[in-house]
Amino acid sequence: MPANPRTRPNPKDHTGNKKRILAEQHAEELAKRKGEIAMQHAEQAANLDQPISLDDKGRTIQAVAEEETQEGPVELPPEKVHIRIGCDLEKVTIGQGTDFDFKEGQVYEVPLHVALHLDRLGYVWQWL
Repeated sequence: MPANPRTRPNPKDHTGNKKRILAEQHAEELAKRKGEIAMQHAEQAANLDQPISLDDKGRTIQAVAEEETQEGPVELPPEKVHIRIGCDLEKVTIGQGTDFDFKEGQVYEVPLHVALHLDRLGYVWQWL
């Protein structure tokens, strides 16, 4: 019994035929690439647990190598806490001239007053 004509590729479907041929030729490369993408997603998920430090103005604090630090007067930083936000927040103004951007699930190191304010509004998912 011949195959159903609807299940066979149409010989006039040049785009579909070319796609099928290229998929067969590059199957190994595609499988390898799929594994790389899965690893990238796993790495991004793991990075959500790394805290991002924010200053009082909502800017990200960059890590400075020990060689670059200079001896000088010691200033006590304001009390900071680690929190995880429960939803994406963009351009949150807390205080005058301070805008914060938060990504859902990311751990942030923020001043205590910022964490308390977000907690009062119900945006803090987890205190760490």
